[in-house]
Amino acid sequence: MNIKYNTLIFLIFAFSLFKQSFAHELKKDEINSFINNFILKNPQVIEKALQNLNLERSKKNFEIALNELRKIPNPKLRSTNSDITIYEFFDYNCGYCKSVMQNIFNIYKKDKKVEIVFVEYPILSNSSLSAAKASLAARNQKKYFEFHSKLMKHTGKIDDKLLLSFAKDLKMDTKKLKSDYSNEKLMLIINKNREIANRLNLRGTPAFIIGNKIYPGAMSEKDIEKAIALERKR
Repeated sequence: MNIKYNTLIFLIFAFSLFKQSFAHELKKDEINSFINNFILKNPQVIEKALQNLNLERSKKNFEIALNELRKIPNPKLRSTNSDITIYEFFDYNCGYCKSVMQNIFNIYKKDKKVEIVFVEYPILSNSSLSAAKASLAARNQKKYFEFHSKLMKHTGKIDDKLLLSFAKDLKMDTKKLKSDYSNEKLMLIINKNREIANRLNLRGTPAFIIGNKIYPGAMSEKDIEKAIALERKR
């Protein structure tokens, strides 16, 4: 915090006390005039104060949102000794999301202290929502990651017929999948993910949270490794 900002705070505090004790000797207008003149001659003081305030608000909002994100039962690749958690917000119709899928799995295989959380964030189309719900439903048959991978590798249209064909390929119980697909809890997870994304001003996919920093857009394997290393230095 710079010297002029400290000076302004001190002056306001000092004059506040002075005014209370000697209000009969010094007019209120004189105090206000002094402070106003100081601000007019040093506008950067107010600008700096507002910047600090906005920074603190953003930091607080991020911490609250991240804490709430941790509570959402999103699928994850766990690590018993993890020191870094990576959250990936993605959409199954997003080409860039498909391009980074293998990078995520590679990082998990190489780094035994990284935990990956897959945040279903369907925003591109109705079929994105259908795919997200089907993937979450597949988790009840312990097939989430296989189903997720098939969808991410698929480059064409996504519809109910495709989702069922993937389920059959994975030898899943399709009747159970349909039943689980209609479970309101799945939509609750997705809506909570959307709420967190909105609070964090995430406007597209993919988007990553690595440690305590947001990384919008696709990331190469090296980019992810650099972000992890930077977070560990903190």
